[in-house]
Amino acid sequence: MSQVKDELRVVEEFLLLVLDADHGDIRHSFPLPSRAVAFAGAALMDLALERRIKTDLWRPEILVVSDPTPLGSDLLDPILAEIVRDGETTHEIAFWITQLAKRSDQIRERTLARLINRGILEADTGGELLLSPGVSRTRRYHTTDDKPTEEVQLRIMRALFSDDIPGSRDIVIISLVSACGVFESMLSKEELAQVQQRIEVISGMDRTGREIAAYIRQIQALPPPAPPSVRPPNEIPEAEGLPLLGNVFGMAGDLRGFLLREYQRHGPIFRVRALQYSWVALVGPEANVFAEHNSAKHFRTWEQYHDFGAALGAHRVLLSMDGPEHIRMRRLLIKGYSPKMLESNLDLAHDVTLRAIEGWPQGRPIEIQRAMQQIITEQIGMFCTGLSSEEYFDDLLYFLKMNIQLNITKRLPKVMGRLPKYRRARRRMQAFYDRIMEAHRPERREGQPPDFVDVLLEANRTDPQLLPETDLLVNVLAPYLVGMDTAASVCAFMLYALLKHPEILERMREEVDDMYAECGSPTPAGMRKLDVTHRVALETLRMYPVVPALTRTVSNSFEFGGYRVPAGTEIMLGTTVGHHLPDYFPEPEQFDIERYSRSRAEHKQPGAFAPFGVGPHRCIGSGLSELQIALTLAAIVRKADLELERPERELKIRLSPAPHPDDSVRMRLVHRRGD
Repeated sequence: MSQVKDELRVVEEFLLLVLDADHGDIRHSFPLPSRAVAFAGAALMDLALERRIKTDLWRPEILVVSDPTPLGSDLLDPILAEIVRDGETTHEIAFWITQLAKRSDQIRERTLARLINRGILEADTGGELLLSPGVSRTRRYHTTDDKPTEEVQLRIMRALFSDDIPGSRDIVIISLVSACGVFESMLSKEELAQVQQRIEVISGMDRTGREIAAYIRQIQALPPPAPPSVRPPNEIPEAEGLPLLGNVFGMAGDLRGFLLREYQRHGPIFRVRALQYSWVALVGPEANVFAEHNSAKHFRTWEQYHDFGAALGAHRVLLSMDGPEHIRMRRLLIKGYSPKMLESNLDLAHDVTLRAIEGWPQGRPIEIQRAMQQIITEQIGMFCTGLSSEEYFDDLLYFLKMNIQLNITKRLPKVMGRLPKYRRARRRMQAFYDRIMEAHRPERREGQPPDFVDVLLEANRTDPQLLPETDLLVNVLAPYLVGMDTAASVCAFMLYALLKHPEILERMREEVDDMYAECGSPTPAGMRKLDVTHRVALETLRMYPVVPALTRTVSNSFEFGGYRVPAGTEIMLGTTVGHHLPDYFPEPEQFDIERYSRSRAEHKQPGAFAPFGVGPHRCIGSGLSELQIALTLAAIVRKADLELERPERELKIRLSPAPHPDDSVRMRLVHRRGD
């Protein structure tokens, strides 16, 4: 991790001040327009504190450059350079706040990156922002001279509720926070009334800060542009379908393709129906951007996933939790789903793959999907629990398929849950769980490094109300149930794509061979160098997303795409529609790994690429899965020469329940390399 060398800035501390620790994001009560001018104003205040800019002596509304020397800051120097370049033209403070506000997202993202590199913030796979454990416990952080600095909220509150004279940095921060209306969300009405006069006195202590804050207020006071007319929910366009059946056939055959066609007809919002169910579909990059910023406020997941966990005796699962409780659960579980968990077990997972390849019959057809499921499931078993899952593989697979269709997609009636085969699979999973728990009795784990189950048991010990014993079974078995339907399917699609594109396979094999030659076997550092492998995985995730859409319930009404969507509405987020839009990915039907080169970086366009979902419920194991997929395919291309059984046949994709290559998609082992 590269360390930030220059000192902590006003814009960084301002972001820390407006962070909502309970939700892992900027306070919901701090609206986006105010955020834009706030981050712009904070950057200008930083430059003023560094004596690079100041207000004109006779015309305080004018901003002038007092020193053009760069600060050595990747955050502030580009802004200073822009002001210096425009130095021949006289501009008011309001002009620069407005100009920089257009780039506020860029300023914010760069600020976040710096705080993460400093070790002050941590970001999990869902994008939640958390104070690092050291900062949250000590309420201090270290600057570049390694001197501990008291956390900004403590300093600001002390300045307001005491007679202490604040430092120059805290004066401008208080001016900024007051101008943006953030104190209203941090303090009660009574507290704010108590310190309002103190806020005004402090805000007037710095001339440049006072002028910048005044123009922030002025800009925010301008009347907003007239909002476009918002149409009622009953006017949301509806996808054409059959009487009674609705869109059941279009959605069942190729959900992503169906949503793409309807997006091209209706735009990012429309209605879909399937038998007695109906949803408002929010699709495309616009919907992803909206969901990324607004999911915590407007969406919940309890209705969609509660029954899935209940089928395993759990009161709730991570997927069905929202708000602060969801953030707390993610914090408990994140260590178990971290790539570090796999990195510490690379040799173990690698050996599982090699043993599987040794068992493949030479010259005979092998179902690609099942082969990948067996490898991924066994890997998970060995590095998560230390126990082979081979004996329980078919039970896990059958239970997952049935439970999703019974309790998430609702494709099967509840009565199917009484089938003897389903009930037997449920008993077998209980037996597997009991074996895992027996193997993790404290006396049997003494002296061994903690694995995934140990992490869960420690979470149960430290927070038994959040993760009670009754919810352990579903959490212990979750990596199996998730991996065999996501990571395994991505591996299967990726292997198919490589066999269809031998020139890409050869490029990947060359870099994999180089890694083995340099490292002897996969290492974390070696895996990070696999550029072609990484880009093949990204293109596979784009072309063949295994989670084409997500369902949610609207918890608070909102406006999107010119329509009002009321609370209680069931919605379908078509997160992967953007993957096949030519405006974002030219020639989207082409398998092209150059899309992810630095010069093109098509996947970094806002909302365009979302294979692991968006918002707070973005897949917690996405980082682990990416490493597992790369490791598995690297071992396969290193060890085995393969060919498709019917290379001329068009890929057939099956939904059971998530998209994966049909059982008819098979390969043959030509020979094992190195034999």
